[in-house]
Amino acid sequence: MTAWVAGAALATALLVAAGRPRVRRPPAPTGATAPVAPPLVQVERALRRVVERAAPGRRLARRDAQLPDALDRLAAAIRAGQAIGPALVELARTAPDPLGPDLRGVAARLAHGAPVATALAHWAGVPSASADVRLVAAALTLGADAGGEVARAVDRISVTLRERAELRGEVRALATQARASAAVLTLAPLGFAVLVASVEPDAIAFLLTTPIGLLCLVLGLALDVAGAMWMSRITRSTA
Repeated sequence: MTAWVAGAALATALLVAAGRPRVRRPPAPTGATAPVAPPLVQVERALRRVVERAAPGRRLARRDAQLPDALDRLAAAIRAGQAIGPALVELARTAPDPLGPDLRGVAARLAHGAPVATALAHWAGVPSASADVRLVAAALTLGADAGGEVARAVDRISVTLRERAELRGEVRALATQARASAAVLTLAPLGFAVLVASVEPDAIAFLLTTPIGLLCLVLGLALDVAGAMWMSRITRSTA
């Protein structure tokens, strides 16, 4: 009887405990905030920086592609009444990477009292400066020295850079097509030889076992290699 009463009391206590609402306790302070997972945009930027460090040419190409938009903003600031120097400093604060660090270097020299021409000449003289950078630096230097309608000149530079970028894209597309055609023409004789070997084994035996066949084989391979080298040189000159 006593055991039955004890069991009933224990079951009642368990039912009451299960029916009570659970209160979530705040986590104990650890003294340091857990790092928040970065957004996808930050991950994409980090991956892009890794790729650009592995291939510096891509970084320079992205920087040159950002120049026309930066010049549009610079022209708008000049039309609003700013001089070239303050407009460059303001542009450097908001310019994205990889153009931002270059412009911030120009802005730092301007902040230390260097003339606009000197700051732009240093930017154009670094080893990573491309033809587009030198063109922008020369035009802005001329505008800072001569004055006049600087905003219109900056607009013209922006248009010129966009046209040059479109032309380079067309040249790369044509060069890619030419390289694909060269690869097909180079591999076609080898593929044809494999096809003939599967259909007419005697022809391959003639090429490999007779002096005349060996001479024809050597001449054919030499002409194929010479043609491949010639087409490769042509496509490199148009790239």
